[in-house]
Amino acid sequence: MTFRLSRINWRLLLLHFLSVPLLILSARQLALIPYAEILELYEQEGMQAVIDSPRGLKSEDLAGLILDPLYAVLLAILVSCVFSALVVWHRRESKLLPIALFMFAIVTSWTHYYKSEAVKSGLAYLQWPFEAWPLATCLGIVGSGLLILGCLPFLLTWRRPVSERN
Repeated sequence: MTFRLSRINWRLLLLHFLSVPLLILSARQLALIPYAEILELYEQEGMQAVIDSPRGLKSEDLAGLILDPLYAVLLAILVSCVFSALVVWHRRESKLLPIALFMFAIVTSWTHYYKSEAVKSGLAYLQWPFEAWPLATCLGIVGSGLLILGCLPFLLTWRRPVSERN
């Protein structure tokens, strides 16, 4: 029994790869929602106000604030690879595409591009219309919008190519 792989559709890989940063940024935004109160207090009054607050700064909160965005990045990469695998399976494309997407996403996430000043200013620009609202609501709206934008390339590439339908 021979195992034969078809050629990688580079355009499909590029479209799926463009959605990974959107999914990563949306996952990071949504992961910070439980800690919005701490973040707001820190931005307004500093670290001493967070420590002196009646709620206090528990070790669980600090660990969650550090680890939840990291877990969200890994989850976003895995979800994007699963979506890519579903599209590849449906379109009968190369099975290496989700694996290549996973490797590209891991390598680029090591660069921490989502922590750069350009990305932070872009997120601040997206959050600007919602400044008057609570931070948790703002994070939820922007995170949901980025999630929808990140899922669009997968949904738009779901159809089979015209040549295979005939």
